Amino acid sequence: MFANLIKEIWTTTPGLKNLLLTGVDGIVIEKQSDSEEDEFIAAEAANLIKECQRFGHELGSGELQFLTSQYENLIIAIQMVTDEYFLLGLVEDAKHLGMVRYRFNLKAYEWYSAIA
Repeated sequence: MFANLIKEIWTTTPGLKNLLLTGVDGIVIEKQSDSEEDEFIAAEAANLIKECQRFGHELGSGELQFLTSQYENLIIAIQMVTDEYFLLGLVEDAKHLGMVRYRFNLKAYEWYSAIA
């Protein structure tokens, strides 16, 4: 099930360099492209999510839904699917970020509906 949904995002969303479905424990559940950095990226993103969730709870902001980090040559987009799983995409060009966010949000809702 997860492989098909990841593949659908990959094939319909321009601009993605890499795409992972990861647990908040940092373990990659499913991925679309192979990179030797996948495990590192997933673990670091999981740590970042935990810190952002802690920060949000301190502010009384509710649960983390989407997180973006933009760098000179890369954008990291993270969409929470449930409180245990998240989508992580590496985007090379900012012009694709809106579509990535839209597709991530749409598929996260579908996955949540399938899981819950």
